[in-house]
Amino acid sequence: MKFSLKLIALITLFSFSGLFAQRNLSHEVGLTFGPIFMQTDYGQANHLPSSTPTSFGISLSHYLSFYGSNYNWRNGSSYFSDHFKLKTDFSFYTNSDLEHKGEYAKLQNDLGARLRAMTGTTKLWDVGMQMEYYFKNLEDYGLLFNDNDKFAPYVSAGLHFSKFTPTLTTTHNGGDYVNNPEGTLPGPWQVDAVFLEPDTTFSLTLSAGTRYKLGDVQLVLDARWQYFFSDRIEGLDAPHELSGSKHNDTLIFLSFGAVYDLGSF
Repeated sequence: MKFSLKLIALITLFSFSGLFAQRNLSHEVGLTFGPIFMQTDYGQANHLPSSTPTSFGISLSHYLSFYGSNYNWRNGSSYFSDHFKLKTDFSFYTNSDLEHKGEYAKLQNDLGARLRAMTGTTKLWDVGMQMEYYFKNLEDYGLLFNDNDKFAPYVSAGLHFSKFTPTLTTTHNGGDYVNNPEGTLPGPWQVDAVFLEPDTTFSLTLSAGTRYKLGDVQLVLDARWQYFFSDRIEGLDAPHELSGSKHNDTLIFLSFGAVYDLGSF
């Protein structure tokens, strides 16, 4: 049943995209990349610097604009077509440096030693759709002879689907946490709190950014906040004060790249 619900949701997403794609619309493709800041169970609760080790992300995107690119003066335009784009996004995130930081990891006792010895990685393949709202009129902004409007700020919201693969390593007391979790792992992760099988989840995204026009190519700067419907993105799920987050995992993706206008078809 769980797999069926995910499959239905994905089919709905891409059917929605295909419905718009059949119309005479403007198409764009984009490539962006940049750092990712993840808030997971690594780190100290309520201490953002220790809970967000930096990782890397890259994203390939397709955009649908609802006004086309023939620029007939106000031909069939509407507030929706003048201010919204539909973005389909394929992303890859990786973090190979998950570790515990903060006051507990600095303790010079057994707990501190176990926390410092515990490291992890995670990789995510992410696909989803976002509806972008632009504050400026997109048809006017897209005109080739419009040199006055260089920037086009926007906000967006969307739904994504992710497949993630976490790993865990510890060097404490031989490192065999599978057969000896009590002798190797910190207390919160000794019983039913480590989940390293590849898994999938949905997430909600909120973004804000801007474009900068350079002819058919536009530079884009984007900040995305992503809330996962899972607390196991990094393989840990311990509702304890020692864990970096007693809630579901989140990330912030700061990206920079370029978007190319393919025209309408």
